[in-house]
Amino acid sequence: MTRAPLLAAFALAVHGGVAAAQQASPSPLRLLAHGDTVTVFLTEAPPTGGGFVVYRGAAGGALARVTAEPVIAARNGATAAALIGQDLGTVERDVEALDPDDVLRRFRFDPLAAVVLSALYRGVGAALGRTYTDTGLPHGARLAYRVVFTDSTGQETGRALTGTVQVLDVPPPAPTGLKAEVGDESATLSWAYPAPAPGPAENVIGFIVYRADSAGAPFGRVNGIPVLRTDAGPLAYHDPDLSNGVTYRYRVSALDLAGREGPPGAPLAVTPADRTPPAFPLDVTAQAGSGGVVLVWRMSPEPDAAGYQLERATSLAGPFARLTAAPIPVGRPTYTDTTAAQGRHYFYRVIAYDRSGNASSPSANAQVTVAAVTPPAAPESVTATPVGHRLVVRWRRSRSSYLAGYFVYREVAGERPFRLTRVPIADTVFVDSGIAATGLNPGGHYEVAVSAVDSARNESPKTMVPVLVPDDQPPDPPKGVQARAEGGRYVYVVWSAAQAPDVASYLLSRSSGGAEFAPLATVTGRPPYAVRDTAVSHGGRYVYRVIAVDSAGNRSAPAIDSIRFARLTPPPAPRHLAARATPEGVVLVWERVGDPELAGYRVYRASLPTGAFVPVQDSTLAATTFTDAKPVPGSWYRVRAVDTSGNESAPSPPAQVVDGTGGP
Repeated sequence: MTRAPLLAAFALAVHGGVAAAQQASPSPLRLLAHGDTVTVFLTEAPPTGGGFVVYRGAAGGALARVTAEPVIAARNGATAAALIGQDLGTVERDVEALDPDDVLRRFRFDPLAAVVLSALYRGVGAALGRTYTDTGLPHGARLAYRVVFTDSTGQETGRALTGTVQVLDVPPPAPTGLKAEVGDESATLSWAYPAPAPGPAENVIGFIVYRADSAGAPFGRVNGIPVLRTDAGPLAYHDPDLSNGVTYRYRVSALDLAGREGPPGAPLAVTPADRTPPAFPLDVTAQAGSGGVVLVWRMSPEPDAAGYQLERATSLAGPFARLTAAPIPVGRPTYTDTTAAQGRHYFYRVIAYDRSGNASSPSANAQVTVAAVTPPAAPESVTATPVGHRLVVRWRRSRSSYLAGYFVYREVAGERPFRLTRVPIADTVFVDSGIAATGLNPGGHYEVAVSAVDSARNESPKTMVPVLVPDDQPPDPPKGVQARAEGGRYVYVVWSAAQAPDVASYLLSRSSGGAEFAPLATVTGRPPYAVRDTAVSHGGRYVYRVIAVDSAGNRSAPAIDSIRFARLTPPPAPRHLAARATPEGVVLVWERVGDPELAGYRVYRASLPTGAFVPVQDSTLAATTFTDAKPVPGSWYRVRAVDTSGNESAPSPPAQVVDGTGGP
C-alpha cells in the first residue's frame, strides 16, 4: 500500500472514530491515558494564530492551569522540523511536501491530513498545536480537564472544551470473530471489533496481524503498516505469500492512539488450497462424419491440467448434458460422439479440469448439423376443431426422434396450400386465427394439413383433414332498395345483391298504415332482383322491407324504402255550380262527380271570373254543398274534385252570387 492511499484510509478511520465518539459527546477533545501520562488531543484546529491552555483538577473539584504558556502551532518550517524530528521525511512523503515550510502549507489546506498525522506522529501534533502531554500523574486518579482556546495575543477566549479521564494504562480489548477465506497460495483474514464508544476501544486506530508458519513455531508480525480501523469496509488483511497445503496460524491484536497494543484474539488455523480454475479450452471444432461427430480442441497449456469433460445440447441456451463418464486425458484433446442422431442440430462445449478438481468455464460452443438420410414419419391423428371463427389444430407426435418440429398448412379448394408456420414449431397444437388474427370466413370450407420436419428440412408427407367453419355471421343488407309506382297501376320494388358470397334468398315484406310487416315474396337466384306489387290502392302509403338470408339461415339487417301510391289522372271536374246569397251567407251547390276514387271537393273564390282563385276552406268537403259564411260582395266561385291520390280535377265553370230574386 502506498502512503497516499494509506493516508486516505487512516483519515476515514480516525474521523469514523471521532464521529462515533461525538455521538456520545459533541466535544472534539480526546484524553488519552497511558502510564502516568494523559495526552490532550484536539481533532479541531485552534483559531488561526491562536492556541489553547489546559486546566486540570480532580473530577468534581477545582481546576488549575497547568500550561504556563498557550500551546501554539509552529510559526515556520524550521520549528516544525525540530518538533517532528526523525519522522519528518515520512510526513513529507505522506503529504507530498517538498520541505518543512511546504508541510505546514499542506496542513493548512488539508485539515483532514492534519488530524490523521497528528494522531499517527506525536511530533506532528506538537508542530500543529493540537496536542499537550501531561505527565507525572497519580495512578488511578480520575481527573477533569478544561481546554480553553486563546487568540493571537495569548488571551483566553470564551470557548472551552471539557472532559474527564482516569489515569489507568488499559490496553485495548482483543478482536473477535477471526475467520479466513483461503485461496490459491493466499488467505484473506477478517475479524470483528466493537464500534467506538467511551472506553478503551474508543481510541483504537488499527490492528497488528501475526502469523506462525507451522505448528509450534513462534508468531511473527506480517503487516508493517497496521490494518486501520475504518467504517468504510470490513476489517480485513490479505496475505498473498503462502504455500498450498501448509497449515498456518494467525492472530490479531488492536493498537490505540497511545501506541499500546492489546492482547491478541483467539488464533485461527488456515490451510491455503488451489481454488483457481484452469483456462477454458480454445478452438473447439465439430464435424459430422459417417462414424459420428468428431470434436477437436487445443490442448490446455495449464501446468496442472488433468483432463477434459464434454457436454452437448440441442439448443444454444441448453440444457447441456455430459457425454463423457470419465475425463478425457489432457494429452488427447479429441472425442467422437457416436450417439448423435441424424437430422439433429447439436451444440458442444469442453470443460478443462486441474489436479485439484477445479473446473474451467465452458469453452465457446461448437455447433454441427447431422445430415438426415430419410424424412421423418408423418404426424398422426390430426384434428381441426372450430372455435368461433378460429381453428384449433391438434396432432399426435411423429414417431421419428430427430425432429426439428412441425409445419401447419391451410388449403382452400382450387388454391395452393398456405403454410401457416414460418418455422417448425415444437408443440402439437396450433391455433389458426386467419389473416391478421381476424378469424376465418364464416361458413368457409378448408383443408388443414400437418407435416413433420427434421433439422435438415426434410419434410414428411402431409396429414390432411377437412373442416367447416360455422357460419354464425349474418350477411350484409341488400343494396339500393327502391319502391316506385309504375303508371299508377302497381308498385315495382327493386334492389341489388348483398355483399356476401353465400346469400341464398331475399325476403320481401310490406307494411301500410303502421301495421306489422306481411310477407310478399321470397326471391332466389341471380340478380337483377325485382317484385311487382299489384295489391295496392291509390292514395295508400306503403313501406317495403328486404332481408338477405344466407345458406346457414342467418338474416341480414333490413333494407327499407317507402312510397305513396297515386294514380296519374285526375277526377272529372264538377258541373252545374250555382251560388245564391242568403241571410246565412253564400250557398254553393254543384253536381256530384262520379269517380270511385273520389275523396271530396275544394272550393275556391276570386273577385273576377278570370282572376286568381284561392281556397275558401282548409279541409276537403265530402258534401256537394257549401256555405261561405263570410262572403265578399261581387265574388266568383269555382269547385275542384279531389281523389284519394291527392289529384285535383280541372275547375268547374265559375259561378257568381245571385240574390233570392235571381239577380246578381
